[in-house]
This record gives sequence, structure tokens and C-alpha cells, in this order.
Amino acid sequence: MKIWKHFVENVIMLKILQAAVMRSLRTAPPLPLVFLLMTAGAFGAEWSVKYNQQEICALKGSTVFMNGTFTHPEGLTVTETFWFIHPVKGVKKTDLSKDPDYSGRVEFFTDDQKHFSLKLSDVMKKDEHQFCFRIIKNVNKKRGWGKPGVQLRVTELHVEAPEEVTEGETADLTCKTTCSLTDPTFIWYKNGRPLTTKTIKNNQLHLQTVSSEDAGSYSCAVGGSQHLRTTAHSLRILQRPSQCPSVPLVK
Repeated sequence: MKIWKHFVENVIMLKILQAAVMRSLRTAPPLPLVFLLMTAGAFGAEWSVKYNQQEICALKGSTVFMNGTFTHPEGLTVTETFWFIHPVKGVKKTDLSKDPDYSGRVEFFTDDQKHFSLKLSDVMKKDEHQFCFRIIKNVNKKRGWGKPGVQLRVTELHVEAPEEVTEGETADLTCKTTCSLTDPTFIWYKNGRPLTTKTIKNNQLHLQTVSSEDAGSYSCAVGGSQHLRTTAHSLRILQRPSQCPSVPLVK
């Protein structure tokens, strides 16, 4: 009976409080819309992670940087940040710096302006993954990460060119990649020495009216990664067949 009595009393008190709240709402002035928008932003909309590039093409053996910025609401603190690969929901994210495949090859950077960066050295073909930035906050150690991340593609250079050309003809040699590098400057070499007098346009070397002097070994590289030069390609120059002199007809 005592339990039932307390229950009835609580229901009565709840109805009294409900009536008081309704009277207060009818008499109180409406809240300004700007306050509601600021409140919504402070608890969610201000969280963001933005990458400068969502896809990067890098040369095998080179060093690549992945950069971006993040924001968070005032009053919250970021306690830890790191990078990981292969984001899968429900699967634990492994800090790349603790991954044996990346130990000694990765460095993480952040600053007071909320810029972040990943430096990956000695890029390998097996590094073709999606890289994501991870944030851990001070509120219940809540975690978040920037989706979809940065997709890394890895390529090598190789020379595409004919093996032989006849004197007097033209020849085009192309420095090929399997993905598009960011603003590359292509450098061409003949017999190990940089070419400066030939016509170079984008990733192509154009030989106009070739002669025997154009025979040799050609290779290419990208500015800033000259040590990653391609395997040399040998170009042979064939002599143009000599024409037989005209012989006057004997009557």
C-alpha cells in the first residue's frame, strides 16, 4: 500500500510540474534563432576533417606527404591523433607508426592551427591503400576519423619509344606512368647526361629529323626525384638506303 501511495503522489507532482512548464512556455519570449544555430554547431556541425587531396600518385621509392586540416567545437580537446589504413567499420584502427610494415617510414605532424600531415618515405607498391586521419577527444575518449581518406597510387617510370628509326625521320620518346603525378617536371637523359637542346613537351621527347648522332641510351626522371631514373632505352638509327645513280641509256 505504501508503494502505491508513493506512486500516486509522484504522478500528481508530475502533472503539477507539467502544468507549470506549459504556463511558463506560453508567457516566455521565444528564443532567438541564432542561439539555436550556435548550439547546434557547438555540439556537432563544427567537427570536420578535410584533406588537401583525396588521391595521390607517387613514384615508387619517393617520399610523399598527405596533408589537411581539422576543426572541433570549443570546450573539447583533442588528446591523440594518428593515421591508419583500410577503414572498416567495427575493426580496430591500428596506428601506422606501430605497424611493422611502416615502422621508421612514417612521421605525423600537427600544429596549433589544426593542420595535420603524414610523411611516408620509401613508397612501395604495397602501400597502395586508403590513408585516414584519426582523432581521439577528451570527452569519454570519443573517436572520429575523416572519411573517405586519401587514396595512394604508386607508379614507376618507363620509356616508351621505338627501338630503331631511319635517318631523316622523326621519333617521339614518352616517359610513361600508370597514374597522373602532381605537376611533374620531366627530365631526359642521353647516355647518362641531361638533355637540354632537344624539344621536350610535358612527358615527351621529340627528335626531329634524326641522324646517326641521335643513337644512344635514353632515360627519364621527374624533377626532385632524379635518383629514380628509368631503365635506359637503346635507340638505333638506321642509315637511309642509298639510291643507285642514274645510268644514261645506250642507243
